[in-house]
Amino acid sequence: MMPKMKQSTRCVKRIAVDILMISALITLLVGITRLWRPFERGFFCGDQSLMYPYHEDTVSVFMLRVITVAVPCVVFVIYEYAYLRTATSLDVQFLRVTVPAWLRGLYCALASYALGYLFVEITANMAKNVIGRPRPNFFDVCKPSIDCDAPEWQNRYIQSSDYHCTGQGSAHLLQDTRKSFLSGHSAITAFAMVYVALYLESRMQWRGMRFLRHTLQFLAIMTSWFTALSRVTDYKHHWSDVLAGYSMGFIVAVVTWLWTTNLISRDQKHLPLPQHDVVLPTCQQSAPAAPLYEVAIGNNQQVAAPTTQ
Repeated sequence: MMPKMKQSTRCVKRIAVDILMISALITLLVGITRLWRPFERGFFCGDQSLMYPYHEDTVSVFMLRVITVAVPCVVFVIYEYAYLRTATSLDVQFLRVTVPAWLRGLYCALASYALGYLFVEITANMAKNVIGRPRPNFFDVCKPSIDCDAPEWQNRYIQSSDYHCTGQGSAHLLQDTRKSFLSGHSAITAFAMVYVALYLESRMQWRGMRFLRHTLQFLAIMTSWFTALSRVTDYKHHWSDVLAGYSMGFIVAVVTWLWTTNLISRDQKHLPLPQHDVVLPTCQQSAPAAPLYEVAIGNNQQVAAPTTQ
């Protein structure tokens, strides 16, 4: 009873710490996006990179959440259940309730993914607010209150204090037009799809599934690639913003997979150590004065064979 109670206590502590950390990261993200006003960078009147027209998102925010939240969750549920549904020996007792191995595996995958996802979102939004780079459609959305044809505004950097936006868009849209660097869409989809591709490589190991696995991985990467390219064609970001965002999401996905993801394996690779001392023979070992006992560890059985000098 005591080992089970200790195991349940450890599980409760781990879940409580995970929830606390994820909640703290969500609070930080909300504070960055809602309370932190982006830096108001100026511009040059002749900057043609800011003269593109406003265009609706090809990949909307809702579609982005479906791709990066709903799709990975569905993938985790399907493959954790398929991989661990028969591993009943890995079931554990949690608060007097039997928790199947696949549910534990699903929690491990979701917790690691959520941690990396929040890291990417926080990093991207912090960069947007600190840099404050105007989007390519800045002139069309903001409509600065100065006459760029006037001689006094030619060939000079116009400070944010020299103008105000006269565009008819909402306050959110006018503020958002200063958040070009780096591309959040590119960073989030790169993280999500690269992480899913690495996850499939680990979990989809059945015979005859190699080509299907690689096809699904290719589709995942192409989804992120299409989303990143659409940010340029929609005039939402400069190409350098997309490159920076995609690179950051890719790197965080790999680091999260290697350092924070700990999935449950069906194979019992770590057998319990025998409850006795084991003397390992060394090369050119001289004959001892006392009898030796050769210990053979196989199938958790101890075989003693006395030898003489």
